[in-house]
Amino acid sequence: MFVLVACGTTAAPTVPTNAQAPEKSVQLNQPGELIDVEAQLPAGYVSVVDFWGEHCGACVVVGGMLAVQVALDDGIVIRKVDVGDGFTPVAQHYKIGALPHFRVYDKHKRMRYLLVGNDTLKAPELAKQLAAEP
Repeated sequence: MFVLVACGTTAAPTVPTNAQAPEKSVQLNQPGELIDVEAQLPAGYVSVVDFWGEHCGACVVVGGMLAVQVALDDGIVIRKVDVGDGFTPVAQHYKIGALPHFRVYDKHKRMRYLLVGNDTLKAPELAKQLAAEP
């Protein structure tokens, strides 16, 4: 028989004590469909909004890397927005040109980072930094 005992003074990340935590990763729209992204963000959580398209191979790879790198951090959620072929209402509204395209929001639903192309690789670390903020 094994017993696991944890010792130390390191506090766990602070997340809201809601009865039910939001889903980790959620697709918010149908391809190209316009939605209000900010209205879909859960308060009290860092949200990485992943604007992507099925035709974008880099979007699939980088989105998968993001999911793996934040999987164990309860204070970070991913919200996916499918921009379709790029000439769609949602792409035009959010001025999405190049893909992959991430927007990182803090716990107060304020956009703090806009990352495009290779800069999207920084999203997991930036999200973890925001999650550590009070």
